[in-house]
Amino acid sequence: MSVAPPPPTSASKRIVSMDQFRGYTVAGMFVVNFVGGLKAFPEVLKHHDHYFSYADTIMPAFLFAAGFSYRLSVLRRLERMGPAATYGRFFLRSLALVLISVVMYGGEDFGVGKWEDLSAAPGRFVLGILKADLWETLAIIGVAQIVIMPVIAAGFRARLATTLAFMAAATAMAYSFNVFFIYGLPNWMDDLWGTAGKGAWDGGFFGPLSWSVPMLFGTLVYDVMAAHEPGVAWRRLLPWGLAMMALGYGLNCLTTLYDTRHGEVPVAGKNVAESPVVPPWGNASGRPIASLLATPPFVQPPPKDVLPVNYWQINKKLVSVPFMLFASGLAIAMYSLFVPACDVAGGRVGLFRTLGQNPLAAYIIHHYVEGAVLGVAPKDSPLWYGLIALAVFFGVSWMFVRSLEKREVYLRL
Repeated sequence: MSVAPPPPTSASKRIVSMDQFRGYTVAGMFVVNFVGGLKAFPEVLKHHDHYFSYADTIMPAFLFAAGFSYRLSVLRRLERMGPAATYGRFFLRSLALVLISVVMYGGEDFGVGKWEDLSAAPGRFVLGILKADLWETLAIIGVAQIVIMPVIAAGFRARLATTLAFMAAATAMAYSFNVFFIYGLPNWMDDLWGTAGKGAWDGGFFGPLSWSVPMLFGTLVYDVMAAHEPGVAWRRLLPWGLAMMALGYGLNCLTTLYDTRHGEVPVAGKNVAESPVVPPWGNASGRPIASLLATPPFVQPPPKDVLPVNYWQINKKLVSVPFMLFASGLAIAMYSLFVPACDVAGGRVGLFRTLGQNPLAAYIIHHYVEGAVLGVAPKDSPLWYGLIALAVFFGVSWMFVRSLEKREVYLRL
């Protein structure tokens, strides 16, 4: 997928399809964040660390949209402000996203029970935060923006090469230590940090490198949209999105070699394979082809005691390469369908417009409304009650964001 450099004037145009797609991802975030702890809702609406659910589609799509907008904004500001002011602004904006995340989640994630726990080992406390507790969505976006800043204005091929290099680096780290680092199993990095036994989520400290992949794909898709008419662009994007999904699933099929029903698979602990990156190739011998096909995404695979955790799962906790490819491909394929619907046919959904043009405000507001409504929605609520609570939460969150839109108040950094 190669494109000519976008023309200078293209960065000033608002791309409605991206506003609508971003609004869809925010609406999806509302749903999956709220129902995640409610037992009555289907598992496919909740996050999992051993297969790909609908909930797991939302964050990479959000990062993809952030990358698209990041590229557009940087190019526009470079024209007006020059490199020093542009990169300085975006560096501070990225740090501000991290700070907002800390303010929103610090009380929940960084909590210290006793003064002696903090005073006895302050370094371990800080390293524990850096390893795991810091990495909520806004912090990941902020750090990922800094990670890709050196190439954000570079050419298409340079950013594509960076994307491939990041996937290779993530795989190398997984082989060296990162799978065990994230799952809290013995590894040399934890020995160095002094955080043995502490797990992480969404890739932990090294996760922004992997989360930069869907963000970089967003920058590449922006180039395609800037260089072509919408009727042409979506026809180029859809096949590439589907091909990436197929490649991600193909790599996911390596996970079948860890199926203990077809051979011995040593386990390091916590149902994590002892060799999570290099599969037990011998387990492929004599098996029918069908048994080497992974369970399709959105369908629960065998339990972890049958299929131990490994790097080749489409695994959001690890942000594995199959996850990066499949999730990014799905985001591209879905976005490509928004292009003819919105940029060609002129379709608009008011809900998506409201949420998509003010995503930071929506993110902050929904967090606090969610906490208030979940306070009266026990985890074991029946489905009917959970649906009412979801509707109340969604409606109140939307009304707050809509009121800002009516007043033309948009939260920008």
